[in-house]
Amino acid sequence: MLAIHGGEPLKKDGFPGWPRTGEIDREMLSRAVSAMGKSNYRAQFEERFARDCGVKHCFAVANGTVSLEMILRAMEIGYGDEVILPPYTFVATLSSIIFAGATPVFADIDEGTYNLSHETLEEKITPKTRAIIAVAVAGCPPKLDELSAIAKKHGVKLIIDAAQAVGAVWNGKNICAWGDAASVSCQNSKNLTCGEGGIITTDDDGLAEKLTLILHGGKKDGCYISAAQDHNLSELQAAVLLSQYEKLEEEMYLREKNAAYLAGRLKDLPFASPADYDPRIGRHAYHLFLIRLRSEVLASRGLDRNTFLNALNAEGIPLCAGYSPLYAFPCVTAPETERIIGTKIDVTPLPNAEKAGYEEGTWLYQACLLGTRKDMDDIADAMLKVWEHADELNGK
Repeated sequence: MLAIHGGEPLKKDGFPGWPRTGEIDREMLSRAVSAMGKSNYRAQFEERFARDCGVKHCFAVANGTVSLEMILRAMEIGYGDEVILPPYTFVATLSSIIFAGATPVFADIDEGTYNLSHETLEEKITPKTRAIIAVAVAGCPPKLDELSAIAKKHGVKLIIDAAQAVGAVWNGKNICAWGDAASVSCQNSKNLTCGEGGIITTDDDGLAEKLTLILHGGKKDGCYISAAQDHNLSELQAAVLLSQYEKLEEEMYLREKNAAYLAGRLKDLPFASPADYDPRIGRHAYHLFLIRLRSEVLASRGLDRNTFLNALNAEGIPLCAGYSPLYAFPCVTAPETERIIGTKIDVTPLPNAEKAGYEEGTWLYQACLLGTRKDMDDIADAMLKVWEHADELNGK
């Protein structure tokens, strides 16, 4: 009997919690407090992260939303300009464009990875297009060779939204070294966290100069020459970011190992599959582990995504529905949004985003991948249990 109907749950012991903190975090935070106003932890982190990513410039900022907004502002993208983004992403990608005053334009996603599809992207480019934001959904790098070629062909900027993808590698190069600039989130759920924060990387000296101006409040040579805000990361947060960075490599290795094993188990299931894995991915960050439920196969047994997920959650497996398409959010068509950008946003449904958002997209959070091989077996076994008891779920 399924747990949702009163049976014994398959998994009772849970998964690792997040974030993981230790003595080194407390020690670094204590040092930062003791050296209040005299420390340089932010500068230390920026230098180290830039070196590790292979870029010239790094800025640690308040959060991952303002990091994207700052990139757009530094690129002088704003009112009357268009910025292309995928609809399958966190709302911050959209918000940053609106806060910059530009118009978001949605392009469909790849059905195998849920990243921005290069195959349908070009039809969304117009004379008003100034930038493309390519999101690394779940920590999986999008097809950056193809996206870079399209951006270059049309003379537009390529911004990498690597909010979920710290440490990821595409075609031999760190994801933060691709595009004209990249943005990472250090919010509390992210693989590298200091509670809240963001990172900007770029090799563009001119862009870096403009970002520096913004982070100095628009002040240069003693004069305020532009309107700006101080979005610098605090020294206390930077101290924690440095200590958390020490364990990132080990955690990434464990996530990759468990993800590979779990993907192998899922390939034996007729109703589910892991996201596609391009051979050019040198490293997947696995902030999320995406699982595509095959809606047609589920329907053949009288199931849909919500029914399956409710039963699976009762078995102790926290698989949840992924993003809904951003173009369906009320904020997209809200009067205040139109006032900010001066126009309406096209909310025409996109087929792959619709299927991912409403029928097939699911994910496990990254902390699940910090468990044991038994944890991975429990996930696959619980999914199989629910599938084998489909008749019980649909009342047959």
